Amino acid sequence: MLVKSSKKDLRIMLKNLDIKGKVCPMTFVYTKLSLEELDQGDILEVILDFPPAAKNIPENCNRQNLAELMEKKEIDPEEGIWFLKLKKL
Repeated sequence: MLVKSSKKDLRIMLKNLDIKGKVCPMTFVYTKLSLEELDQGDILEVILDFPPAAKNIPENCNRQNLAELMEKKEIDPEEGIWFLKLKKL
Protein backbone atom coordinates (compact mmCIF):
# COMPACT_ATOMS: atom_id res chain seq x y z
CA MET A 1 0.00 0.00 0.00
CA LEU A 2 1.37 3.39 -1.03
CA VAL A 3 0.12 6.66 0.46
CA LYS A 4 1.31 10.02 -0.80
CA SER A 5 0.22 13.51 0.21
CA SER A 6 0.81 16.90 -1.36
CA LYS A 7 -0.50 20.42 -0.84
CA LYS A 8 -2.25 21.77 -3.93
CA ASP A 9 -2.73 25.12 -2.26
CA LEU A 10 -3.05 26.45 1.26
CA ARG A 11 -6.58 25.16 1.66
CA ILE A 12 -6.95 21.85 -0.20
CA MET A 13 -4.95 18.69 0.49
CA LEU A 14 -4.62 16.06 -2.21
CA LYS A 15 -3.83 12.57 -0.96
CA ASN A 16 -3.19 9.47 -3.08
CA LEU A 17 -3.99 5.98 -1.85
CA ASP A 18 -2.82 2.89 -3.78
CA ILE A 19 -4.69 -0.17 -2.52
CA LYS A 20 -4.02 -2.52 -5.41
CA GLY A 21 -3.86 -6.08 -4.12
CA LYS A 22 -6.38 -5.41 -1.33
CA VAL A 23 -9.92 -6.83 -1.29
CA CYS A 24 -13.15 -5.90 0.46
CA PRO A 25 -13.70 -5.06 3.23
CA MET A 26 -10.10 -3.88 3.64
CA THR A 27 -10.36 -1.61 0.59
CA PHE A 28 -12.95 0.46 2.44
CA VAL A 29 -11.06 0.28 5.74
CA TYR A 30 -7.93 1.79 4.14
CA THR A 31 -10.04 4.41 2.35
CA LYS A 32 -11.88 5.38 5.53
CA LEU A 33 -8.64 5.66 7.53
CA SER A 34 -7.15 7.90 4.84
CA LEU A 35 -10.26 10.09 4.75
CA GLU A 36 -10.14 10.49 8.53
CA GLU A 37 -6.70 12.11 8.17
CA LEU A 38 -8.09 14.77 5.84
CA ASP A 39 -10.02 17.96 6.49
CA GLN A 40 -13.42 18.75 4.99
CA GLY A 41 -13.08 19.57 1.28
CA ASP A 42 -9.77 17.72 0.86
CA ILE A 43 -9.41 15.21 -1.96
CA LEU A 44 -8.50 11.52 -1.79
CA GLU A 45 -7.52 9.77 -5.02
CA VAL A 46 -7.72 5.98 -4.79
CA ILE A 47 -6.22 3.40 -7.18
CA LEU A 48 -7.54 -0.16 -6.78
CA ASP A 49 -7.69 -3.45 -8.64
CA PHE A 50 -10.62 -5.16 -6.92
CA PRO A 51 -13.58 -4.22 -9.18
CA PRO A 52 -16.34 -4.70 -6.54
CA ALA A 53 -14.57 -2.07 -4.41
CA ALA A 54 -15.02 0.50 -7.18
CA LYS A 55 -18.74 0.24 -6.42
CA ASN A 56 -18.59 -0.48 -2.67
CA ILE A 57 -16.22 2.31 -1.61
CA PRO A 58 -18.36 5.18 -2.96
CA GLU A 59 -21.55 3.58 -1.62
CA ASN A 60 -20.07 3.17 1.87
CA CYS A 61 -18.61 6.68 1.85
CA ASN A 62 -22.04 8.05 0.94
CA ARG A 63 -23.85 5.87 3.51
CA GLN A 64 -21.49 6.96 6.30
CA ASN A 65 -21.47 10.60 5.09
CA LEU A 66 -17.66 10.50 4.76
CA ALA A 67 -17.04 11.59 1.19
CA GLU A 68 -18.61 12.49 -2.12
CA LEU A 69 -17.59 10.67 -5.29
CA MET A 70 -16.23 13.24 -7.75
CA GLU A 71 -14.85 10.89 -10.40
CA LYS A 72 -14.76 7.17 -11.12
CA LYS A 73 -13.11 5.53 -14.09
CA GLU A 74 -11.58 2.25 -15.14
CA ILE A 75 -8.03 3.11 -16.13
CA ASP A 76 -6.89 -0.37 -17.21
CA PRO A 77 -9.70 -2.74 -18.28
CA GLU A 78 -7.31 -5.66 -18.86
CA GLU A 79 -5.97 -5.49 -15.30
CA GLY A 80 -9.25 -4.26 -13.77
CA ILE A 81 -7.62 -1.14 -12.31
CA TRP A 82 -9.93 1.65 -11.18
CA PHE A 83 -9.46 5.29 -10.16
CA LEU A 84 -11.74 7.00 -7.63
CA LYS A 85 -11.66 10.66 -6.67
CA LEU A 86 -13.37 11.40 -3.35
CA LYS A 87 -14.02 14.74 -1.66
CA LYS A 88 -14.21 14.55 2.12
CA LEU A 89 -17.45 15.85 3.60
